Amino acid sequence: MPPFFTRVAWLFCLLISSAHAAPYGPLLEAPELTSALNTHASLTLLDIRSSEDYQAGHINGALSAPYAQWRGPADNPGKLAEVAYFEQLLQKLGITQHDAIVVYSSGSDQTDFGAAARVYWTLKYLGLTQLSILNGGYEYWQRTQAASALSSAPVNNPPSSNIKVKPQHQWVIFKEELLNKITQQDSQYQLLDARPEAFFNGEVKAPTASTPGTIATAKSLPFAQWFNQQDNRIRPVSEIKALVGAQGLNKAAETVSFCNTGHWAATNWFVLSELAKLPQVRLYPASLAEWTQDSTLLPMDNTPSRLQQIKTKFSTLVNE
Repeated sequence: MPPFFTRVAWLFCLLISSAHAAPYGPLLEAPELTSALNTHASLTLLDIRSSEDYQAGHINGALSAPYAQWRGPADNPGKLAEVAYFEQLLQKLGITQHDAIVVYSSGSDQTDFGAAARVYWTLKYLGLTQLSILNGGYEYWQRTQAASALSSAPVNNPPSSNIKVKPQHQWVIFKEELLNKITQQDSQYQLLDARPEAFFNGEVKAPTASTPGTIATAKSLPFAQWFNQQDNRIRPVSEIKALVGAQGLNKAAETVSFCNTGHWAATNWFVLSELAKLPQVRLYPASLAEWTQDSTLLPMDNTPSRLQQIKTKFSTLVNE
């Protein structure tokens, strides 16, 4: 999509989102959720942990919607499923276009937040607008809320809905468009790698990537900086905006976030788009798994030489 039309699409989406604003912010604290559950009977909670974890205990009234249902195949978990698949999934969960939805995962570590962020992003891509994530996930909720707020009883899914999803393409970028931006030397956007610096520098490689390094022209923006030091919750919005300003991340007209499989990148997308309110923040869902598996050898930076890769592999084997 040409840059002008991309900006128009983003502005249109902003107007639509304002007209159907979520009753709660994108990041919901545990006390806010408690209050919401006491006053908003139609609030939909999506527990994206495994079925086993859900059965062991969950927030009262939450529906089980394991993260694996929202992901792609094993060789490329970040790949988006067909729209028809997601539509059927939402219908099965009984979700309608106007539901207020809160997504939560385990909260076991900082990486785990990416699961909730990826599901939130997927729902927003599918056209849903009333979305929130529970900060700290189930573990923080469990530590801070009364026992009566928890349950091990399964929740029967509501009757199927007839929702028809309408993908919002302004939130996503695919390989071909990203490659065009790189080859055309587009200076209006910033390409941000959400992975830890060792991945960005080509020192380590994810199993799904065929080549170490990063996508050409990318800048390193490790996702871990957005979290409190004392727990696994996202920092206050004031601190987020201060970090964004200090790193000059608010100067680009458009932002593209990626990682290995669109998981850590979803955290960066959520923070920059939903909390810092930067314009035109887009996610490359298939990320480096797709980029490095492409047969045409797409442009990369920080790719070690073959000799360096052999030395790194040998060092890893020796230390095992």
